[in-house]
Amino acid sequence: MEKISIGIIGSGGIARGAHLPNYQKMDQVDILAVADINLETAKRAGEEYDVPHIFTDYEELLKIEEIDAVSICTPNAFHASPSIAALQMGKHVLCEKPMAVNAQEGGAMVEAAKEANKILQIGLASRFTPQSEYLKGVIESGRLGEIYYGRAVSMRRRGIPSWGVFIRKDMSGGGTLYDIGVHAIDHVIWLMGAPKPVSAFGAAMTKFGHRHDVINSWGPWDVENFDVDDFAAGSVRFENGALLTIESAWASNIEDIGGSFILGTDGGVHVIGDKVYEQRNGKLAETPLQLPSGGSGHQIEIERFIEAIRNDLPSPVDPEEVLNVQKIMDAIYQSSETEQSVAIG
Repeated sequence: MEKISIGIIGSGGIARGAHLPNYQKMDQVDILAVADINLETAKRAGEEYDVPHIFTDYEELLKIEEIDAVSICTPNAFHASPSIAALQMGKHVLCEKPMAVNAQEGGAMVEAAKEANKILQIGLASRFTPQSEYLKGVIESGRLGEIYYGRAVSMRRRGIPSWGVFIRKDMSGGGTLYDIGVHAIDHVIWLMGAPKPVSAFGAAMTKFGHRHDVINSWGPWDVENFDVDDFAAGSVRFENGALLTIESAWASNIEDIGGSFILGTDGGVHVIGDKVYEQRNGKLAETPLQLPSGGSGHQIEIERFIEAIRNDLPSPVDPEEVLNVQKIMDAIYQSSETEQSVAIG
């Protein structure tokens, strides 16, 4: 079995919580280097996972010829540049979500992957849970009929990030829509068969982030520097006539609500549930599904990334599909500013 060597760019929470431990579990996969602008953070990650090379400049990491692939675990505003640089240096790339801070950057990443003939995979772990993959198979079998509507929901009662740079637009590009909304949007569109979006209407708001009187289950955040959305909602029309609605919130006065809802002409599912709602033998039925168990989405996405590299397979997450998700989020932010529906090209 061919050994694959990995570099990690950005050594914060997602790197230490998902990428580093899951690469370390795999046979014939070596983590050769970590880069982070914060040297102490990089050193801690390197010591914890026995990584031999530590850098503060990711360009130095990319000069290591033995590195076959990199994970990009930087803040959102710094996804595009290292991804493109890595692809141009002949490395495969697994970049954390969201793809970038706008579709222009995302498009440049897609083009760089094509020109380099290397894998560009975006870290959308929700696709890779065993339950999601099972339900994807149910939908693709035609059991639900024509899929005409999806609902992407990721609503927290209180869950404003109190660490990192999530709340800063200059570093993250956006707030709840980019953080948790992107997972929900991508998941539903993937389940729907990745139809092409043609227009979107929506709004992104800040209702809690500027306030000092808000109880937050994750502790206090930097109210004075909070300049992103904590609530976003919208609707999307697709080329095939299907419709999607989106609801995302870091904070709201309602219970935590999440999941992907898919409606078809012959049946429907709520992805965190275990039933197909359908009509069978002349009756309305709620048919139980035997959902499989298995590893986490993060673990499986990294396993698929390595499998694709090793076997010369396409990206496990088509970057063109994720670029469409980026265009949808761009359109919702634009619609929020203009109060108009926005065409998606």
